[in-house]
Amino acid sequence: MMKDTPLAKYLRMLRDNQGLKQDEVARQLGITRGTYSHYENGRLTPPADALYKMSSIFHVSLEQLIRLSMEKDGEDSVKFNSAEVVEKDEDIQQDSDAIYNSFLSECADMSKDRLAKWVTIEDRELIYYYHRLSGRDKRIVKFFLKALSLMK
Repeated sequence: MMKDTPLAKYLRMLRDNQGLKQDEVARQLGITRGTYSHYENGRLTPPADALYKMSSIFHVSLEQLIRLSMEKDGEDSVKFNSAEVVEKDEDIQQDSDAIYNSFLSECADMSKDRLAKWVTIEDRELIYYYHRLSGRDKRIVKFFLKALSLMK
């Protein structure tokens, strides 16, 4: 049975972004394509040595892969009071609007190549997961990101 874990999704995304085939990654790991396919489908969790090699192949941190290998989709979710989030969001919104608008202006002036160098694989991962969220959950994420950016 396929189990779409955060690690499985991330491995597929990393491989696709680098234009690699499963058998190419498997060969670099010294395993069969079938075994690697099980990693991407969430049927198997890669052992530590495979995670280490994948961090090198995909140019990501080993810590990120280990953290994702321990996470399970849908578990340990935190419940928030949406009214509380919206109320606090209005206060933070005013403080962060100027910074946000400045950032958007800067990005709009960047060439595609320069922007691609600036956006990391972690940024792309965040964007990927953000777009899968419901509208309410997107507001919660924006609230906490804004709050964190103002805590400097």
